[in-house]
Amino acid sequence: MVGRRGVLLGGLGALALARGARADALDSLSDGLVEVSPPSVPPEFSFQTAAGARQTLADYRGKGLVLNIWATWCGPCVAEMPALDHLAASVAPFGILVLPISVDAQGLPAVKQFYETHGITHLPMLVDPDNDVARAFKVEGIPTSFLIDRGGRIAGHVEGAVQWDSADAIATIRGLVNVGAPPELQYG
Repeated sequence: MVGRRGVLLGGLGALALARGARADALDSLSDGLVEVSPPSVPPEFSFQTAAGARQTLADYRGKGLVLNIWATWCGPCVAEMPALDHLAASVAPFGILVLPISVDAQGLPAVKQFYETHGITHLPMLVDPDNDVARAFKVEGIPTSFLIDRGGRIAGHVEGAVQWDSADAIATIRGLVNVGAPPELQYG
């Protein structure tokens, strides 16, 4: 299944197939959010930072996460990146991180150029040019995002481009990253 405004991933590479009327339109988070109850353990995968270090979700233990799988060539992904950038600045004080993992085959050079061109300043540059993260999550289209609670489990997911920086989206994210987390990892 692909979100209304997403693109399909092909077997050996990425095949862009736009969905929906406009690639630049963003849905509200509540329109496409699928809550996972009880929260589930995410698959294992790794990705690279801008410095070339390999990381896994275990490196973010105790943090709430918005993990976004995207690419610079994906119109809906491009449309939602400014909202993700604003979201990152808004939720950081609450111990929530936004992790946009690019599946661009060109890796870091493509992401670096994109960030510079689009004024993205609050998001880390994370890459997975081999699409390991998309395969691990069995993602069929991008953008696809996962909300991971402070206990390290998937609390929700959404396919398609979202208006991440709305007040409702921020409140929903703050609530969901507490789902299933032990009390010592929760925040108010």
